[in-house]
Amino acid sequence: MSYLKPLITLQFWFNMTPPPFTKVAMIVLGALVAVIFVGGIVIKWFGYKKRNNPPLHRVLSRLGKAEIYVGLIGALLYFFSYEQISLVSARFWWILLAAMAIVWKTYIVIDIMKRYPIEKKALADRLAKEKYLPK
Repeated sequence: MSYLKPLITLQFWFNMTPPPFTKVAMIVLGALVAVIFVGGIVIKWFGYKKRNNPPLHRVLSRLGKAEIYVGLIGALLYFFSYEQISLVSARFWWILLAAMAIVWKTYIVIDIMKRYPIEKKALADRLAKEKYLPK
């Protein structure tokens, strides 16, 4: 457990010239950033495939866009950490990125829970009315 002790010190998180990540940490961090980015592209692609269902298209597009942006910012932070650039490779940027991602996803999920059922019902009503209209 002594290897976790530095994680609870402010010096570790707010050091402007932090020591480099270990090789394993860099691999795990890079893989995590890549998975988030690729996951965003896949979600966005599924949203594109669901264009005929506007509420689902909007939900998937928003989630995919958030994932892509978090992945891109994470890739930028990963690059700065790899190159050991003083200010921008500080560890607290990773905390800020994680906090931003959590808040953004929470906001999207709350909005989805409020608006998606209403939009889905409106779409079903509209399709039911269009069924009887001449084409």
